[in-house]
Amino acid sequence: MEYWDITVNPTGELYRNMINVLCDHSDTFYFVTRKELTYNQDILDQFKPYTTETYKTNEWANTVTKGPAATVYVMESNERTCELLKHHANTLYDWVAPHLPEDLTFMKNGFAWFSCTTHEECSGFTIRSDYYKNIMCAIEGLKTQKSE
Repeated sequence: MEYWDITVNPTGELYRNMINVLCDHSDTFYFVTRKELTYNQDILDQFKPYTTETYKTNEWANTVTKGPAATVYVMESNERTCELLKHHANTLYDWVAPHLPEDLTFMKNGFAWFSCTTHEECSGFTIRSDYYKNIMCAIEGLKTQKSE
């Protein structure tokens, strides 16, 4: 298993290209809301038709919280949800309260191959095959660094 951190926040066209790649190579993605924060309900409602599951937890990719449980919204990764992700943000770290839900994580076959911890501006890939490493490396302009 290899871990690759994103070292510069993807913005503009790079953000949109990265979201396209993540959506194209994922079955689902999720984001979270926290009880103690507020979010734009209109935006959450736009994702509602594509939500396959919601659940409460204190643990999700790269995060363990001792506070109130967060709500995880699991979405279909499809053309429409991809467009929503690109429409509502111009950078990866725009996905933060009070406007947007947080911590975008993309899954393939139940495996989180990309995760983001928005408040800490920390994101990266968990790579378990050359196939996904090649996909990550093909995102032109994305700045990454292998973690030790």
